[in-house]
Amino acid sequence: MVVQQDQRARKLSGSASEQELAGLMLNVMMARGMFMSANAVIRMPVAILAEYASSQGKTGGEQAILEAAAANPEVFAVDAAGDEPMIQTMRDGRAPIVVEPVSRHTFARRFLTPLPRPDRPVTQRPRPRLQEPVIDVMAEIVDLPLDMAPLASVFETERAESPAVIDLVEIEPEAPTPAVVEPPAARTITTQVTRATDVSNVDDLELARALRDRLGSDPRVATFGEQWLMEDRVPRFSRGDLRRLKDYLQEKEQPLTDDDLVQDVLGVRPGSAEFDLQRFALNYRLLNEHREFEFVGTANQRFWTTSGMPPIGTTRRKLTELGSDYRFLLEELGEEPAYRTRKALDHTLTFYEFIHGMLPYDREMQELLAGPAAPGQKSAVLTFECPQSFTTYLVELRFPTPNRGGFILGLDDFFAENLVPGAILSIQPTENDGHYRVEYLPEAARSEQLLELDERRALRYVFRPTTYACGVDEAQLLTEARFGGLANEKPLDEKVRRRPEAVIAATFERIGEEHGGNYSLDLQTLMAGVNIERPMSETLLRSVLENDDTGAFSRDPDADNLYTYVPGTTP
Repeated sequence: MVVQQDQRARKLSGSASEQELAGLMLNVMMARGMFMSANAVIRMPVAILAEYASSQGKTGGEQAILEAAAANPEVFAVDAAGDEPMIQTMRDGRAPIVVEPVSRHTFARRFLTPLPRPDRPVTQRPRPRLQEPVIDVMAEIVDLPLDMAPLASVFETERAESPAVIDLVEIEPEAPTPAVVEPPAARTITTQVTRATDVSNVDDLELARALRDRLGSDPRVATFGEQWLMEDRVPRFSRGDLRRLKDYLQEKEQPLTDDDLVQDVLGVRPGSAEFDLQRFALNYRLLNEHREFEFVGTANQRFWTTSGMPPIGTTRRKLTELGSDYRFLLEELGEEPAYRTRKALDHTLTFYEFIHGMLPYDREMQELLAGPAAPGQKSAVLTFECPQSFTTYLVELRFPTPNRGGFILGLDDFFAENLVPGAILSIQPTENDGHYRVEYLPEAARSEQLLELDERRALRYVFRPTTYACGVDEAQLLTEARFGGLANEKPLDEKVRRRPEAVIAATFERIGEEHGGNYSLDLQTLMAGVNIERPMSETLLRSVLENDDTGAFSRDPDADNLYTYVPGTTP
């Protein structure tokens, strides 16, 4: 509490030496409290004041300090509660005054001090006693038979006769016999005996498929992948939670796993008791929000994306155009895919795959990678780890559709930094069906004139010196010595490159060996040349060359895998 104090000059008391010493003490303490508040108490130890007085030529030590303070009680106060005595004063030169707080009723006390609990009465309230029901005895008369004589006639006959002496005999009351209550008869329910289905001779895969079909069609059961839970036990998300999930995905500008979303957006720490439940709820609920979210993961690596995300991979061609280029792979895929059955895959990189940073989803790749993890899944985001460059790449697998082939996008940087067209790379799966290791054959660095696509002005093919340190297939390496006819050539028109036979004919004319107006090439060189303009497998190439009815292509019977093209007869 602030107390208004008058700031009048104080007159020192005591002897001359005590007044002089008191003035010295007051000056020191005023200098120390110069920047303190007006009501602040200035405190200094007696030992410090005695040392300062001794330096000023004053004698007497601590005893003189205490005597000077005691001689001026209006100016100084001595606090001896601590380990050493303290001299106290204030900025206005008076001793501090201890003001006792007002203990009368205040608003602060009224609102901050709770009321005492009411005293519980010592005597308990009497509980109401149950009253016994009143039985009307006369009501039993109604149940008497009609032929019984009324009581009035009996009494009148007895009055007419002479009075007789009646001996009263006291009858001992009989003890009431307890009523025997028979237990109710047990209700018998007959149920039909259900025989258990013998599944000992059923294959485990067939049994799992039957359970999956039965539980998947039950609306009371929530399912995601191989996880099952009763639907009413799955936590629900509000529209605000869904909006925060979408905003976070758009902020990161790349697909994220369910672990990242549960931890960063929902705030559930990994290892907590509710982490697995919240992760299952996120996957199950987002799978039903197909307008805002899309599942692009696998069984072990569950990625999610949303609308408006930047595409993964090349922007040279549209996804629909790439799918149309790989349409021929639909005929080469098996009817029943054998996912995750191949242990490793070796692939030779073509020029078309190199400039687009992609790989084909052919039969071998299908046997290596995992299949769709959700019904109607269009794509899957995978991670490709390269131990040689200590880099992990985020790639997108586009699954085949009824009229478009599948492919893998997102390897542009890996190809440009480490490989050249014709390089041999190896892909191995891991225990995680969404993570794979990709490696190349390291070799001593060498430099050659290799084919490139010049995009600075008009698109055209050029040969430039290129240094590479990876193993290559010499038959697929696009050197200037073997493919010099492509120098300064422009890429084929879109209408021409859509037709495989037209691309093959143009490749013969560009790089083939001319003999009497005809062009000849071996199969490996032709394979490398046609894959510059568009993707083409060896199966498709052989099919076009050997099933040509126009006579434009023919096989040389005297040489192995040597084909001839006759210009002017291309269909």
